[in-house]
Amino acid sequence: MKISCRKKTALNSKKDAILIPVYRNMRPLKSLTGKKIEDSINEMIGSDYFSYDEKEFTSFYVEIGRKLKKIYLVNISKDPQELRYYMELGSAYSKLLKKDRISSFSMIAFEDVYMDKKDPQYTAAFLDGFFFGQYSYDAYKKEKGWQFDEVEVITSYAKLKRSMDDNAAGLNTQFENIYLAKDLVNTPPADLTPAIFADKIREAGTENLKVTVVEDMAELAEKFPMVYAVGKGSSNPPRMVMLEYNGNPQSEKHVALVGKGVTFDSGGNNLKPTGSIEDMKTDMAGAAAVYAVTKTAAETGMKVNIKTYIPMVENIIGTCSYKPGDILTSAMGKTVEILNTDAEGRLILADALYTATKSDPEVIIDVATLTGACIIALGKNCAGLFSNRKFLAKNITDISYDVAEDIWELPLLESYQKRVKSDIADLRNIAKQKGEAGSVIAGLFLQEFVDNWPWIHLDIAGPSFIEEEHPIFGKYATGFGIRLLNRFIKVHYAENA
Repeated sequence: MKISCRKKTALNSKKDAILIPVYRNMRPLKSLTGKKIEDSINEMIGSDYFSYDEKEFTSFYVEIGRKLKKIYLVNISKDPQELRYYMELGSAYSKLLKKDRISSFSMIAFEDVYMDKKDPQYTAAFLDGFFFGQYSYDAYKKEKGWQFDEVEVITSYAKLKRSMDDNAAGLNTQFENIYLAKDLVNTPPADLTPAIFADKIREAGTENLKVTVVEDMAELAEKFPMVYAVGKGSSNPPRMVMLEYNGNPQSEKHVALVGKGVTFDSGGNNLKPTGSIEDMKTDMAGAAAVYAVTKTAAETGMKVNIKTYIPMVENIIGTCSYKPGDILTSAMGKTVEILNTDAEGRLILADALYTATKSDPEVIIDVATLTGACIIALGKNCAGLFSNRKFLAKNITDISYDVAEDIWELPLLESYQKRVKSDIADLRNIAKQKGEAGSVIAGLFLQEFVDNWPWIHLDIAGPSFIEEEHPIFGKYATGFGIRLLNRFIKVHYAENA
């Protein structure tokens, strides 16, 4: 989607429609709208047809140059609100334009309406929401969704124009990769096996984004034995995908990302019941997220080094499937007693986390649809956060609120550490206490493989895929975590250009 920002009046807009934010007793906007549109706004506001219900859109037509131009008014709060308020407006407006089949619009910037020169973030947040609202997954539909072309931001503030000009390309790139991740999560499992997923990433490799795919089963068994063990039961064999982006070659520091890539999870021999298995194509949302983050960093030239590790498996019942009672040896050398084959994500993540530690990262961040217990604890709109460093938990939580990707820190309770210890192996993959602290136990298990490196674990089992309509992210795959990690890495680990 093309984004432009201009100092002009809405009267001169050549787009299909014009969006104008309004609130009661607002100052005149004639310098931005032009007198004819301003007069029409005042006439509409004074009519019985109009009400000041907040977030409500009202539309009418104005004749401009012998053509009718559609005007949308949106009622907003008199005072600036938190950024997610504008994201929700953007998402709602996007759906309205789809319904009205409008492919371009101009808008008066919220900053001009509020006369706020200090924070050029309201319009940017609105555009975030608009991007989310525009997404549709129609790969398997004969009729494709409505395509949107361009938005033009009209402003009198030089600071906002500079910000929009500087960030428009990056915003487009970020959402291209969010859409890519959403497409991957929405794809049926037959069309996104480990091999297909790995090949898609390999094809995206460039000169500055190196992609390595480990697909030889003997090599997987030697270097990533738990990835091999979980994946060997399927006729679609496992893969280990590694990406490397060196955006700051003058630095030896790098960020390590790890994403869970279970392209379908039947539960294995501990088969999931009906009601829990239907959406298990989404169990690779963590892999899609870290792939999108890495790709976005490379395509925007972020001055940071990133190494990304994505273990990919199908967890399927088969003649070679691993079984409850098996003892697996991890890449780290620790042995793991298997009490439940449906706790497979932590096994493949363990090999990837340990591999990440060997390259001396500044921080390790793993993203995974790991536990149903996290959904029980936090619901579908919030991810669980675990970290072995308090400053990391605070830094990422501070960012999450502004991007409307909610996370909540859960404890790595030392008193529960013994629950992942086995009597006959080093570890067990679940606790024997049924129904207690499942997300915490999973986090404690993963912690065994990070060797005290600074580490963040995000359990996105809830917000990665939502069946109810979310006011910002819509339905189904959400792309949760991509904007959060992009911002987190940029703020705390990238060098300023």
